[in-house]
Formats: sequence, structure tokens, C-alpha cells
Amino acid sequence: MKKNENKTARRMQTIAICGCLCLVAVGAGVTYRAFDRSHLEGVEQDAEQPVTAVKTPTIEIAALERNKQSNDPGEAPEAETTTKPKAAKPTFAYPLQGEVVLPYSIDHAIYDPTLEQYRTNASVSLSAKQGTAVKAAADGTVQAVTEDVETGKTIVIAHADGWLTTYGQLEDAVAVKEGEKVTQGQKIGAVDDPTKYGAALGSHLEFAMEQNGETKDPLKHLRKAE
Repeated sequence: MKKNENKTARRMQTIAICGCLCLVAVGAGVTYRAFDRSHLEGVEQDAEQPVTAVKTPTIEIAALERNKQSNDPGEAPEAETTTKPKAAKPTFAYPLQGEVVLPYSIDHAIYDPTLEQYRTNASVSLSAKQGTAVKAAADGTVQAVTEDVETGKTIVIAHADGWLTTYGQLEDAVAVKEGEKVTQGQKIGAVDDPTKYGAALGSHLEFAMEQNGETKDPLKHLRKAE
């Protein structure tokens, strides 16, 4: 009888162990299914996330790009060329009032009574008494004060627009010096006795004009005093 009780006890232990194992297996299955479901839900949620589009550059970024380009040395813009305005032609006045005793003539030869021959003449000789004041024909700057064999004491004045005026047969004591600025009508010297190269003309002013190295007829560019 005691053996039967032992057998019954071992069966009960075996049944209890099997029951525990079944409970453990069921619990593991439930846990696995719960884990698998949550994992699938996570994947589905990730799949449902909207795709974020690439943002276009903002106004601030565009402004920074423009500033960067403007700061880029690159090719320097062409400098604007400025045209220097042409100087206006000066208005010339007679340096003194006197009769023309030897006219301007470069196109054909004229008779020179002092040299007693025909020659061209690039100046005009105006008769005047010794000591007569000689005035600047226009505003300008004294370019030279020289002593010439043919024209004696001579003054050259530079004017605007490439003009030069030359005054010869002057007294030694001139009233201006090289580099001095003069105004139209200002006394620059006085008529002297002529050199031997103009003796036959009597006392006179030998006056010449040129522009950019080209001689001009003074009588076509001088205006008489009003």
C-alpha cells in the first residue's frame, strides 16, 4: 500500500511539472507575439512618415550668395572713360593800334623793303612810335622772354587751346617774366627801334600767332578794341 502512495505522489509531481512547463511556454508565446506586433507597428509607423522635401534656398541665403558674388574680385568692370572737354578758343585783341607795314603771307612771296627781296612772312608788322605800350592779346602765361637777332627782345605767351602769340621788336625792359600769368590788355612791354632786319619799316611791333604749331594770319583772329 505504501508503494501505491509513492507512485501516486510521483504522478502528481510529474503533472505539476508539466503544467508549469506549459504555463512557461504559453507565457513565452504571448510575449513573443506582443513583441512581434509592436515591432511591426513600429515599422508601419516608420513607413507612414512623410518624406521631407529639400528646402529651397531662403531669401537670406540668396542674399548671402549675391554678396559673395559681389565680393568676388573676378574681372574688374571697365572704367568709364571721361572725355576732357576741349578748351574754348581765346578771344584775341590787338596788342596795339597801328598801320600794317608788312602783312602776313605764307602762300606767296611779298616784297620786303629792308631785305630788298621777295619772301614769305609768317607775322604781321604794325607801325607804332617807340615807347608805345604793347599789351597781351589774350589771357595766358608767359612762355619765353628772349633776345633774337631779327626780332630783338621778344615775348611768347601761351594761351588756351594750343595758341601762342609772339611779340617782337620790344624794348629791353619788358614788364613780365617767364612763367607769369597775364590777362588780356595787360602791358607786357613797349615798342623799341627795329633791328637791322626791319629797319626800312621804321619802329613797329612784329606780331605772330600760331595754333598747335601752325601759323595763323593775325588779322583774321584779332578783334579791334571797342
